[in-house]
Amino acid sequence: MREKMHSCSRSAMAKCENPVLNAVHTQPISRGAVHGREDQLAQTITQLRAVASSGRSTVLVLGAVPGAGKTRLLREAASLAESDGFMVLSAAPAGPDTTPEAVIEAARTRLPGAGSTRTTVVLDDLHLAGLPALTTLNDLVVALRGRPILWLLAFTTERDAPPPEHLRASLGGLRASLPVEHMRELGPIEGDALAQLVADHTGATPDPALLALAESVNATPRSVIELIRGLAEDDDLCLIDGTTRLQPGPPGDPSAGWGVPVPTPVPKRFSATVQQDLRTLSDPTLKALRLAAVLGSPFAPEDLSALLDEAPVGLLAAVDEAVDRGLLVCGERDLAFRTEPIWRVLLDSVPPPVLALLRRQAAKIVLPRPDGVERAALQLVHVAQPGNTDELRIIAEGSRRLLLADPSAAASLATRSMEFLDPGTAERVRLARTAVEALTRAGRLDHAIALAKDTVDETARLAAPLPPELVEDVAALRASMSTALLLLGDARLARRAAGDALAVQHGGPQHREAVVAHLAASYLTGDASAAQRARQILGAPDRHTGAVQVGAMTFHAFGQWRAGDVGEAVATLRRAVALDRADDEAPILDPRWFLTFTLARTDEYEQAAAVIRSSAAIASKHGTLTTAVPAVLRAQLNLAQGRLDEAEDDAKLGVGTDGPFVPMLAPQAWLVLASVALRRGALAQAEEHIKTLEKDFPQHASSPWWGARLLLNAQLAEAQADQHAATEVLAEIGAQNGALREVVLEDPAAAAWWVRCALAAERPDLVSTVIEATEHLRGRNQCVPSVVAMAMHARALAEGDAEALDRAGRLHRNPWAQATAAEDHAGLLLDRGEHEAAIGEFDRAMSAFGALGGERDAARVRARLRALGVRRRHWTHAKRPVSGWESLTKTERKVAELVAGGLTNQQAARHLFISPHTVGFHLRQIYRKLGIRSRTALIRLRA
Repeated sequence: MREKMHSCSRSAMAKCENPVLNAVHTQPISRGAVHGREDQLAQTITQLRAVASSGRSTVLVLGAVPGAGKTRLLREAASLAESDGFMVLSAAPAGPDTTPEAVIEAARTRLPGAGSTRTTVVLDDLHLAGLPALTTLNDLVVALRGRPILWLLAFTTERDAPPPEHLRASLGGLRASLPVEHMRELGPIEGDALAQLVADHTGATPDPALLALAESVNATPRSVIELIRGLAEDDDLCLIDGTTRLQPGPPGDPSAGWGVPVPTPVPKRFSATVQQDLRTLSDPTLKALRLAAVLGSPFAPEDLSALLDEAPVGLLAAVDEAVDRGLLVCGERDLAFRTEPIWRVLLDSVPPPVLALLRRQAAKIVLPRPDGVERAALQLVHVAQPGNTDELRIIAEGSRRLLLADPSAAASLATRSMEFLDPGTAERVRLARTAVEALTRAGRLDHAIALAKDTVDETARLAAPLPPELVEDVAALRASMSTALLLLGDARLARRAAGDALAVQHGGPQHREAVVAHLAASYLTGDASAAQRARQILGAPDRHTGAVQVGAMTFHAFGQWRAGDVGEAVATLRRAVALDRADDEAPILDPRWFLTFTLARTDEYEQAAAVIRSSAAIASKHGTLTTAVPAVLRAQLNLAQGRLDEAEDDAKLGVGTDGPFVPMLAPQAWLVLASVALRRGALAQAEEHIKTLEKDFPQHASSPWWGARLLLNAQLAEAQADQHAATEVLAEIGAQNGALREVVLEDPAAAAWWVRCALAAERPDLVSTVIEATEHLRGRNQCVPSVVAMAMHARALAEGDAEALDRAGRLHRNPWAQATAAEDHAGLLLDRGEHEAAIGEFDRAMSAFGALGGERDAARVRARLRALGVRRRHWTHAKRPVSGWESLTKTERKVAELVAGGLTNQQAARHLFISPHTVGFHLRQIYRKLGIRSRTALIRLRA
């Protein structure tokens, strides 16, 4: 029985004379959350304001199918009216003791005495009212049309059916006397609103599988609630780590473990619910859907036509019915099941022996098509048998063709085919090659390494010595393993695996991936011969493939950077990117990654952003290494530009806090997190990040992030102790040949910071060491503005040259360097007695640090101003609150504004140039910080 609507507090309810009609002026209505009805609530608010401004009546009509949430929506609308200063008259839905006639009569008795009070009248279930009662209601509404009253009139109707004739006539009569508007249709709720509805009835956030079941029966909120209750009664739900999940069932279709397109099994309760609905379909539609389930999702209409052995025109009625019932959705060129669980129920309805025959028939139909081999392979993998060489050949070829487009499917096809072949055979080793490369591209690095090692070991054991036809395949396996090890962050093992691959092919053409991986691992492990090898490759371009030349250029640029040739390193990486033919060979190690890092460090921000977009597009096209890599690249760029919140959000993605990541690049993300914490003044957090970096990703002198770690260690030491602690680190770095040059290149403000520390510690020897390093860099990079500005800033500070320091500040593009230059300039002006000019520069520095989120730096400058007798108000918080609107980061605020404005996750992602996955991550943080659980709550809170 539906819950009785009311509008009285406990105390006010005792004063009500009529049991079915209550009035209240100020007390709030107790109510549950309403999800997915933001448009309807906004429409109600608009009409309330119209009534309040005009002083005249308006009618808002709501018709809905049973279970659509009409009563709950009316309760929420009544609450909105009350909060807007309206007196609310609301009535319970019709029941044994409260007929619509009684409700209408009570309204007729009470309303005339309300005078000019703004009022909202809520009347439900008018479809049960007879013609005399509706006539009385119409007379009352017309008689009071000059009063400020919003009439909310609701009724229930069957799907696609009009309201009863006498009710339609009654509403039509009202239109002649006053404004009548229909509330927007109460359709199925979707997205976050649906997830919140499920969470309300399970007590926790649903996992994707449970949410997919809810989407599949989402005709009305009631149907979702009944499903959830049924699953709970059947013990099909469990709570794990704060998430409601489906109970692990018994082993189902073994193909589910192959990763090929097969939906996961569904609970019996859900299957029975969907099957009951399917039985109401026409026979031709049900037959077409069962065959479509065999084809997969999405599927081509021409394939279904061929499988049915019908002309395309014969599909029209079946497809129309299936789409109308919400079972299929139409794309531009194909059709798909609206949800995977529906697909699974239909697939389970086909008897297994018949299913096998249909899969072979489907494979035969699609094989002649342009992409037929791949699609046939995805069918045959379910039914292939040992000894059927034709089917196994198609599956193997399909896996190779899917390698770039869908590496996960390619890996699954290849590993499944390997099960039918004897260990040590050439065919099995070639399939392993495909599987290992596909697993690497899909980011499943541990699986790729294990499969490569096992295959190499078993081949060596069963086919020793290696026959000539296996030499290249085994070398390729070792090469792929070395790439996976490199991405996993194990450069030493990667170098050994690549060396083994090259040794196997000694004297013959060497595998390009082995050459590139060996070069990369050699650089990262400090092998001095790597530089010479790279120069040899670049000196003989005709003897090497484009991919090998790109790899040689990329890692040759590492050496140039370390030698201090910044401009040359950037130019070399640009040539590597120009030579890289991603569409032809799609190398896993993308030179764009390293170009982005150098551009960010040399303040070429616009160019770095363009390279990131290019790299992300290529990775998306070839399914390479998830979205973690673009996140790491963006984190470094955002940090350089002073966007701490965005940098932190991206860095968290880069270290795997919200999904998979690439360990090879994770050190960069940890460094960004530590830098953000340090600049905010969160020293304990910065120290914790650095400890994590040193424990999980130890760096040495050959590592790309060694210099950044040394700089951070020194800056943290200075923050925790004093400049003397920093100069101790500086002295150690300065004693190593060329080390200081690499360290100061990590940050355009680093050299000046070292000089400042050395001056404070009264170490003129260290000041000279820093100036020597920066002047060496300036001499080799006269055309790199960031290097010139860095060197000019350091020397001007060391020599006390205020004019030169002012010029350096104007040459800097890095916002942190600009702010520190202003602070340093102020100090020199103060030394010259120019107090007013110094205060102006201190103000500029403090404002810049504050705008960048550099609380610690801003506090330092504020203290210097106080020493001069100048007090400045804190216009930024020293610490962000842990909850509430002010606790949101800048990115989270942007996401909240967009989502509260009605944008979907996909639309917000496009607006912010990030992924929908990242928008979802931000939304979860927003809900947690604001203490809310839904989009509706976010909209109300923002309002």
